[in-house]
Amino acid sequence: MATKKAVELLKEGDIDDFNQWVRERRKKGKSGVDLDDKDLSGLKLRDADLRDAHLNGANLRKSDLKGAKLQGARLRQADLRGCDLRDADLSDADLRKAKLKGASLKKAKLKGARGLD
Repeated sequence: MATKKAVELLKEGDIDDFNQWVRERRKKGKSGVDLDDKDLSGLKLRDADLRDAHLNGANLRKSDLKGAKLQGARLRQADLRGCDLRDADLSDADLRKAKLKGASLKKAKLKGARGLD
């Protein structure tokens, strides 16, 4: 149910509502949302709170993730080709085997991120 709600909010493009929903989940002790293998390609996700999110295998191709909070996110084998990740916080994110060709990482925070070698 939570995954369905998260995808719905993200596809509607209402990041403020999504971030509020995430805050309410955290108050209840729930961690990052599970978006493994979801198709989120081409979405405007600027400033989205995706901390500790499970995005393994997710299709985020050509999505706008500028300024997104992705600390501790699991992005293994995610398709991030052509993504705008400028100013995003990817600290401690797991990017092993993620596809990053053409992604813009200018001014992104990458401290502790895995899989960028």
